[in-house]
Amino acid sequence: MTSMESKTRSTINSSMKKINHICLTLLSILTFSTLLHADYKERMKERLPKIIEAKGSGLIGEGVDGFLHLRGKKGKTVVQLVAVENEDRKEFFKAASSKTGSTTQEVAQKFSQVMKSRDEKGFWQKDSKGSWNQK
Repeated sequence: MTSMESKTRSTINSSMKKINHICLTLLSILTFSTLLHADYKERMKERLPKIIEAKGSGLIGEGVDGFLHLRGKKGKTVVQLVAVENEDRKEFFKAASSKTGSTTQEVAQKFSQVMKSRDEKGFWQKDSKGSWNQK
């Protein structure tokens, strides 16, 4: 195996480990409440690779409000991805708040903290002042 092949294989393995870690994190968040509807849970799981890719490209990032936010270029596909993900997140926050007795805002903020802690180095995160920072 050449040095180039070894580097490529190592990069792919590292990326797959990160994707698996993020997938497991999201799955644990999604199973937080038995009241959650399978429809949006499934949609969120299916969308996850696209979200990771868009985060990695710097097109989107996590906000303190629990929602994804657009950065830079706003292509139709990315705008649509963020819109449908945020709608499903709203549903998740509502269901989780009903189950826990928390407000949807409290659930969203906790979700944001978890997602930001799981973001890969280099992903963008929006703070409460609206400024973007790279992890």
